[in-house]
Amino acid sequence: MFDGSVPDDNDSPAKTALVVDDGPVERLAGKAMLEKLGFAVATATSGEEALQLLNGQAVDLVLCDISMPGMSGLALLEATRAHARPPLFIMSTSHDDAESALASMRSGAYGYLTKPLRFDSLRLTVADAIAKYRAEQSHLAPQAETPRDALTGLINRHEFTRVLTERMQNTQPGAPCGAVLFVKISGLNHINHSYGRAEGNKALQASARILSGLVRQDDLLARFGGDLFAIHFNGIDEKQMEVRTASVVETIEGTKMALAGDAFSLTVVAGGACGQTGMEPEELLNRADFALHLARDRGRKRVHIYSEADEVHKRELSRQLNLLAQARAALHDPKRMAMHYQPINDLVTGKVSHYEALLRLLDEHGKPCNTGELIKVCEVFGLIGQMDRAVVKATLLDMTRLPGNANVAINLSGQSIGDPDLLQFIETEMNALKVDPARVIFELTETAAFHNVDEVRQFVRHIKSLGCRFALDDFGVGFSSFYYIRELDFDYLKLDGSFIAKLPHSPNDQVFVRAMVEISRVFGLAVIAEWVEDHATAVMLRDFGVAFGQGYHFGKPAPLT
Repeated sequence: MFDGSVPDDNDSPAKTALVVDDGPVERLAGKAMLEKLGFAVATATSGEEALQLLNGQAVDLVLCDISMPGMSGLALLEATRAHARPPLFIMSTSHDDAESALASMRSGAYGYLTKPLRFDSLRLTVADAIAKYRAEQSHLAPQAETPRDALTGLINRHEFTRVLTERMQNTQPGAPCGAVLFVKISGLNHINHSYGRAEGNKALQASARILSGLVRQDDLLARFGGDLFAIHFNGIDEKQMEVRTASVVETIEGTKMALAGDAFSLTVVAGGACGQTGMEPEELLNRADFALHLARDRGRKRVHIYSEADEVHKRELSRQLNLLAQARAALHDPKRMAMHYQPINDLVTGKVSHYEALLRLLDEHGKPCNTGELIKVCEVFGLIGQMDRAVVKATLLDMTRLPGNANVAINLSGQSIGDPDLLQFIETEMNALKVDPARVIFELTETAAFHNVDEVRQFVRHIKSLGCRFALDDFGVGFSSFYYIRELDFDYLKLDGSFIAKLPHSPNDQVFVRAMVEISRVFGLAVIAEWVEDHATAVMLRDFGVAFGQGYHFGKPAPLT
């Protein structure tokens, strides 16, 4: 399948790859990065589309999203295992989903990445995967005759797993089950490219000699594949494991070797786990592999020993994956998205000024989800742009049914600011649906932490040039509040509800609200107060000069009828 290494950036595309992802941004990013690595790249938007393509033509490498509607990445991976020449899979996921990632490795994947994809991480993972594939292919025939790795003389992966299984099955109840440590030699691909593959092989052989001097006679040392070594420390506990791991890392990194006449020090990443009574060998290997992943992901430390805290981490990641799956499902099924509308009243006339559009997401049974949590997950894992577009489109479609042809406020995430495609999307949708831009108010949260005020300024100017207006939401809770109202051309300030909830009984909040009203007059802004729950609060706000009120006193969010 592969002739050697990842091609250099200037090589002609000699290998084929397929990027499978239901997210258009992720698809394009993966395609661009693999093309930079020299692959000829095709794309697919679903597992079903990818399987149809793979059934019709041979592909060397597949970069595949784990979580997709319909056929998942894992299902696609398993469906291709029966092919005469199954492609090499690297899985990607919108967050560090340990359970799915480990399941993909057990099913035959050669690596996994977390999104957003970074070129350096992808390049290294592809190189590692290809090296692992070549190593496995080169050992397929010899393994039938010898359990040894030809380059280092150590036992190979197959033999290590066999002996580990035998040892764990024969461990007496109550006796220490030992521990597995994975040691990855960092930068081997760099050595191969800079000094040549022969020098890279010397580095692997030197690593094997160093490790051989650090293990006891009853320990087990193997070249697990590529630049990865595995050690089974027989009969040790967790505390001893930490000491032994530190010794391994310090010794390897403290040893100088000559590469093409240059003095060179290796660096390593190590991850390990201690066995427990009744534990299957596969589970011990999976824990050590997950620890290695955490060590690589956390950068500086480069060493991690699996603990019970990691179980909590995995469960939390699994919970987030479920939330992410719900968000993805809602984006693909309009029936699982519902817009509710809450009135915002003029405090002088008592009449509705406009409505705020509020998203409600439903699970597969039609019950409301925790929309706030889902939105946070979308922001963290890169789906918020799609969610913002869905909210904008659903609200614009509803505008013909709003009572009295009222205006509407639409929330946008701070992460969407600066996205030129969103600007174009808003303009296109309003033109297509013949929506009067003067009826639309966009709300940006003051706590969204705008990273580039110039981008926000340009975004606001462009949308306002269409005739829309802007409100700064949750005003007063951040340290940059006054800077924003001075620098950005907003029309409304929405005072954060924490200053309104106890207003009649809080002199401090009253001083704050009065001051905000005075400041807003200087800048020509109208003030909206959130969380207005009773008549007394509404009257006080009106007397302070606040123009509009929003809260249960005026009406709860409700769907259009």
